[in-house]
Amino acid sequence: MITRKKIIHQLVWAGLIGALSASSLYGQGNSERSPYSRYGYGRLGERQTAGARAMGGLGAGLRDPNITNPANPASYTAVDSLTFIMDLAVSLRGSYLAEGSKKDSRVLGNIDYLTILFPVSKHLAISAGITPYSTVGYRFGSTEKLQGDENQSLYQRAYSGSGSFNDLYLGIGGRIGQFSLGVNASYLFGYTTQQHQVVYSSGKNAINPIDQSQLNLKGFKFDIGAQYELTLDAKRGRSLVLGATFAPETKLRSEAVSMQYQYDTKTQRSTLIKADTLTSSAQHLSPMSLSAGLTYRYQDVFSVGADVSYMKWSRAGEAGAGAQFTDRYRIALGGSWIPDYRGRSVFSRSYYRFGLNGSNSYVKVPAPNGELASYNQYGASLGIGMPLIDRRSLVSLTLDYSYLKPRVSGMVSEHMIGLTVGITFNEGWFRKARIN
Repeated sequence: MITRKKIIHQLVWAGLIGALSASSLYGQGNSERSPYSRYGYGRLGERQTAGARAMGGLGAGLRDPNITNPANPASYTAVDSLTFIMDLAVSLRGSYLAEGSKKDSRVLGNIDYLTILFPVSKHLAISAGITPYSTVGYRFGSTEKLQGDENQSLYQRAYSGSGSFNDLYLGIGGRIGQFSLGVNASYLFGYTTQQHQVVYSSGKNAINPIDQSQLNLKGFKFDIGAQYELTLDAKRGRSLVLGATFAPETKLRSEAVSMQYQYDTKTQRSTLIKADTLTSSAQHLSPMSLSAGLTYRYQDVFSVGADVSYMKWSRAGEAGAGAQFTDRYRIALGGSWIPDYRGRSVFSRSYYRFGLNGSNSYVKVPAPNGELASYNQYGASLGIGMPLIDRRSLVSLTLDYSYLKPRVSGMVSEHMIGLTVGITFNEGWFRKARIN
């Protein structure tokens, strides 16, 4: 006999397998389109689910029984001792790039993440899932005059890249009284591919050079987190959560493959003229990171918090294409409000979330003036978490806006509006059936 529990169990494993397959091919999808993702490891992910994203990306101090928060494994103990949570999301993003009078826009979309969270005892909980660590996706070029050519022939430089690195994690959190401590063990894996091609417009007898490179990364890393819930007023349900996380610097194993081709426009064939493979256990790393957060909570009605984080990227070595790694700082502010938790209307029982965030870039990139320059990124988000018919599961809709502002004029600026649709299945697996 197929029970409800068995059906959901099969759905969970099918979802995990599907997410793993999709994430391993993340770079082949339509997930990123930014020239800045050419540098370093690409556009960094923030290890946040839809609920946390709607709250500005809170992590260290976020403690919510309805939100899986892999940014701080100590938060796992907030889950109800009788429930099993599976959270997955997809996103659709519109990207608008501007460089002087030149404009470009794209619509992007992909699977975001999949996580599960469940208790193993009253004071112990486990979470597992897969989230994007970073993503590469760009395509741009320029047309220039061929030097030394009396006819002033033109040629094109074309740059493109794709791929991603993914974070597959398993975490556990434990609680003693008001204090919670957790740890995540992660396996980082994936690859990125980048290409530079020169196309000469000199008829059918041109030899066009093509340079390709592929970076494969894999390795284990871990991070620890702590949270302390301070009761301010037990009668009115007011409390304060103090949170912090730490991840040590971890070396990653890398394989860098570089290839050079020549494309003959006459025969329409590519010839490999050179190929090199370099493996290393010390050249690439996941940096040391710290974060701290504070969240105020009033019953199940209102919460507001702030987070700060730091990543020591300056020890990461070469960032590629003439760029340089630099330390990254990030701040996030966010909150959540429920009009009436026991209300009859769906909208009165919904979670209304909001947030702001800002950060500097983790790479300095070549600027038009010949120097290295960084950029700042600012974001704002709004979201709603609507309960399903069982009143425990949620559909989360998050609308977020991101503005990438370079610090030097003449560089590309980016505007991005994203819609994230997350589904949180909250199943009462561990409740005992009662016979009236």
